[in-house]
Amino acid sequence: KAYAAQAAATHPGFDGFSAARGQAFYYKKHPVEDLGMASCASCHHADPLKATAAHRDQIPCRACHITFSRQPDAHTPIKSEIPPLAPAGNPSRFTSEWKVEHWFAYNCKLLLLRECTPVEKGDLITWLLTVQPAPSQ
Repeated sequence: KAYAAQAAATHPGFDGFSAARGQAFYYKKHPVEDLGMASCASCHHADPLKATAAHRDQIPCRACHITFSRQPDAHTPIKSEIPPLAPAGNPSRFTSEWKVEHWFAYNCKLLLLRECTPVEKGDLITWLLTVQPAPSQ
């Protein structure tokens, strides 16, 4: 609701969030110095229902390490796993407004070199809320 209010205030004609735009945003590649092109899925898993296991996934190590080294207060990533982004894979996802805002600020600056807009945040969350495991057979 907060992102919708912010989007309406800053984007004339805002008519709601889009899961399709959110999905496109997640996979869209952006130029990252010393790395090439990277997307949200470059450090998080391509399947947002899965956790990313550091150094045990098919994500190139340099994707996360180079991206992290671009922070002004550069540090070595210490997490060995990034939990799934989709709430269906991680029920605690999006339950703390502070954490949501903190990680958007952190990750948007890493990847985009700017803050994400309220529309980008709302679209991404809208899409992630729709991601569900495939029905078992």
